[in-house]
Amino acid sequence: MSSHESLTHRWLRQNIHPYVHPDAVWAHVTALLDRHRTVRPKTDVYTFDDGRTQLLLCLHGLLPIAFRGAAYHIPVAIWLPRDYPRRPPLVYVVPTSDMLVRPGPDMDPSGMCRIDYLRNWEAKSEGCSLAALAQAMQDAFSRAPPVYAKPAPGATPGPRSAPAPASPAPADYSARPPPPLPGAHGQHASQTAPPASPAARNDDRPPLPAKPGASAVTPVAHSTASSPASQTSSRTESPDILGTVRGELASLQHAMALDAERLRAHQADLLAGAPAVRDEMARLEAVRDVCRTVAARVRAVVDAGARSAAELRRKGDPEVDELVCSTTIVHNQLINLVAEDNAIEDTVYHLHRALNTGRIDLERFIRTTRVLAEEQFMKRALIEKIQAGLPGDDPELGWTTPVEWR
Repeated sequence: MSSHESLTHRWLRQNIHPYVHPDAVWAHVTALLDRHRTVRPKTDVYTFDDGRTQLLLCLHGLLPIAFRGAAYHIPVAIWLPRDYPRRPPLVYVVPTSDMLVRPGPDMDPSGMCRIDYLRNWEAKSEGCSLAALAQAMQDAFSRAPPVYAKPAPGATPGPRSAPAPASPAPADYSARPPPPLPGAHGQHASQTAPPASPAARNDDRPPLPAKPGASAVTPVAHSTASSPASQTSSRTESPDILGTVRGELASLQHAMALDAERLRAHQADLLAGAPAVRDEMARLEAVRDVCRTVAARVRAVVDAGARSAAELRRKGDPEVDELVCSTTIVHNQLINLVAEDNAIEDTVYHLHRALNTGRIDLERFIRTTRVLAEEQFMKRALIEKIQAGLPGDDPELGWTTPVEWR
């Protein structure tokens, strides 16, 4: 492998990483480059019909064909989409300044190629390749060349030299002119003259007609000049050829005007949608700020709850007596007095039962009951005193004086 090829392959390795199937792209591109030395890779921005742009790999160069025994080179550009080979490549014929695209069933006025091989690509993408595509393009272009020579304004046909054998690949697209259109041969093949004078044009390019469909002089081997009758016929047909060229130019301009109008409409839609996008972004930013604020509050509450839970675990479980308590000393004293009064009531009740069952005698019952009654009287008197000093609407006063005390 030469140094130039190694550099090309190394560059190709570095620029196929964005593709979904880089191995398939590498295999197909290298096979095409090895087969056609006039094709070179590059990366460029491709603009789709909907206005999107994307950096794609492009294979551009000259594709050799044979038409009526002469060799020609057709300038082409093959764009590979990112999901190649699942999707077919985008193939264009790129005419030079002295060429025009010949529209047809397989060729758009814009130069986009739509041969059968590309139409059937998606149905069997696993069996398609760039090398086979190039061969299909050569076969299709050899039958019907996609470009023709642009006629010079006011030019008259002059003597031509015989076509020379195809030379090696030219350096640029303009070094080899496009082939003549089919249908412009046969009728004047026999009208040839003796060798032309030294002033006649003599180059190594095959002669081309000035306009598709016109009756032009078809060169015959070893003939160097057209007959006077052929020149007269070409001069007579020049007005018709010029009218046809003008018609095709008008149609092409109309198609380009429609495309430009569509692109301007897309641009207007994009510009009109910019304020709405900015408003939506502002609204979403406001929602984001609110969400951040609420999240900060929730996080603070959760942290406070976690700290409280940790503090309760550190203190442990409280005593049962500590669960029933009040907020002031007076109310706590009142709670204790009521509890002790109830305890004395229970004690007197059980003493009565013990007396009735004969477990204690009457004297002991009377002595013990007298002591408990005195203690209960003092506690109830203190309860009455505490209640008298408390406000009547105190919500924490949950105990009222029994009716029998009054």
